[in-house]
Amino acid sequence: MEALPSEYQNIELTRSEKIFIRYILSQEEYGFIVLNANPAMQQNDNMHVLISPEGVLMFKFLENFEDAPLFSMLMGTYIDTVYAQTTTIVSAKLTANKALIDSSGQLRFPTTVIYVFPKLNRDEVISSIQEPKIKNFAVEHCIFKDQMSSLRTEYKDCICSLLENSITPVSNERMIFDDLNVNSILQRIAPEYTTIRVSTVADAESKVGADNELLVITEKDVAVKAFRLDQDQINIVNKMSKGEQLILACAGSGKSVLLISKCFKAAAMNPDKQFLITCYNNNLYSLYTWFIDRAGLRAKNVTCLTFHNLCKKLLTSNGYSAAYGKFDQWATQAMYHLNNGHIRQRYYGIFIDEVQEFTTDWYKFCYNLLENKSSDDHIFVICGDKTQKLKSQQKHGKAPWNAGEGYPNYRGGNKNIRIEKNYRNCVEINEYINRYVSYAKAYLSLIEKDTELDPDMFLRGQAVNHGVGVELKKILSQSNDGEADRVLASVKDIHDRLEIPYDEIAVVMNYGHYNKHFSGWKNKTYSIENPLIVRFDREDIPYCKMYATDAEWASRYGSDGGVKMIKFDSVLGLDFRAVIVCGLITLGEYDQTKNPDWSTLKENEEEYQSVVSSTQDNIRRLYVACTRAKEVLHVIVPESAEKSVYMKMLLDALH
Repeated sequence: MEALPSEYQNIELTRSEKIFIRYILSQEEYGFIVLNANPAMQQNDNMHVLISPEGVLMFKFLENFEDAPLFSMLMGTYIDTVYAQTTTIVSAKLTANKALIDSSGQLRFPTTVIYVFPKLNRDEVISSIQEPKIKNFAVEHCIFKDQMSSLRTEYKDCICSLLENSITPVSNERMIFDDLNVNSILQRIAPEYTTIRVSTVADAESKVGADNELLVITEKDVAVKAFRLDQDQINIVNKMSKGEQLILACAGSGKSVLLISKCFKAAAMNPDKQFLITCYNNNLYSLYTWFIDRAGLRAKNVTCLTFHNLCKKLLTSNGYSAAYGKFDQWATQAMYHLNNGHIRQRYYGIFIDEVQEFTTDWYKFCYNLLENKSSDDHIFVICGDKTQKLKSQQKHGKAPWNAGEGYPNYRGGNKNIRIEKNYRNCVEINEYINRYVSYAKAYLSLIEKDTELDPDMFLRGQAVNHGVGVELKKILSQSNDGEADRVLASVKDIHDRLEIPYDEIAVVMNYGHYNKHFSGWKNKTYSIENPLIVRFDREDIPYCKMYATDAEWASRYGSDGGVKMIKFDSVLGLDFRAVIVCGLITLGEYDQTKNPDWSTLKENEEEYQSVVSSTQDNIRRLYVACTRAKEVLHVIVPESAEKSVYMKMLLDALH
């Protein structure tokens, strides 16, 4: 038996709860006890949930009941209100997951809610009850002081007896309690301890279980697999003290997963409070929204908005206009109206992802949206990685969270968390990225930019999984068609040879189009997007564009299947089993950093500093693009190291 979280000593527990947990953990059979969950998202309805091969039991401790006659007087109303609401909500959440039910919609395991009265004796309570409904409830759904020891001495018999009165009809087709199915249950009752992935297929219903990427069917043509966080992550999620917290770590460390898990945990513990998740780019927003919807929290108390859409919403909900597409104007107006007391909305908890993309003013704006910001009765969690800063919103070397007086300093206790593991990139890709970072640092030092002065730059974690690794593919024909052919060949190789579904392959492009002729490039203007789409259509390869064009909106996470086409600047927070990085012929052209003459540039300080800054940006953009890959990374190399410093870094990192 295993406790989630394993480090539960700091959780506020009564003596009776500690004894109960000790009894459960003394059992050697497979199972989990989830501490302080709130499956129904009801106020003051925290429970300990036992997931065992016998079924799922939710234990609610009621410590204040000390008078047996009062039990009968109070529980009648309790049964009709709290118990009825809890069981209805929990039953609906579990049966909504098709992996947990049979073809008739019945749950493939029993589940029940048990109320524990550590200060009352069973016989005394039963003898004082006159109403049959209340007496049956006491017998079937309650454990009393003199019954507690049976959880240790007669564990299996006790659990089976309690499960005889399941709150939902139970199928004759019983479910195997393995990790896959346990994760599906956890995603329903404690989503803060899981993360999920989607795979769109032509006939998901018939393929469920046939592929390790397809497990839980949640809607037509969509298969979703739930993954349980490891104990280190779960313990971090539970470090949820009120106040502020900064999470810094490398790409692939699970910062975004931890951020949304912390939000889910806080929302479950405070169902009467409002919580906000905000980020910079639309693709990350779409991913978060998808997570929130599947956790059933959007209709409850969790809202997700990009920063600019947050500004727009606050403006329009307070009677101010927001001109279409004027993003920076929205931000300026919203900050003005908030500072002048015209915006009243506040959130108990605010969570910011990829905070390195925020300006200091944006960061301050979000902090000022907190209720109770002057006290510790709020939650403010931010996470980021300075190496992954893609936009030039913030001066180089200055972090937005160093906002000065009146704002958090993130020092001491649990206020600053560093993650040492890399959960995303396989060992082979992680080692390649480490070598790339080493060459990048060496190059930056040559242009007199000392990255060692900033310990938060180029953070790298320890990878935990093995994968296929990295391949650099040189373009055989220096043309749009030549590059598209090479990308297509990579897609087909990854899908056919490595048997990775199209849905888990991403083509990450520096630019889709670029109106400039390159020396040795056969086309008058550069384009990878259109030639690639022509080939996908010709080969009947499904794809979706996760960026907007003049003709159509971007696809949202989980809405469209096939190979994902994404731009460098929109890929933050996302990951895929396989990534193909392309469009590198354009890298460094716009800002003249492809292969600059530094000795000449140093003669003009302003121009020199501009090129240094742009070089850093491009190094980071490549870092972000390559770190999206979990198992397979193909980089389409258009030219030799002599023509581009970026190609030199990528090529040298192979050795």
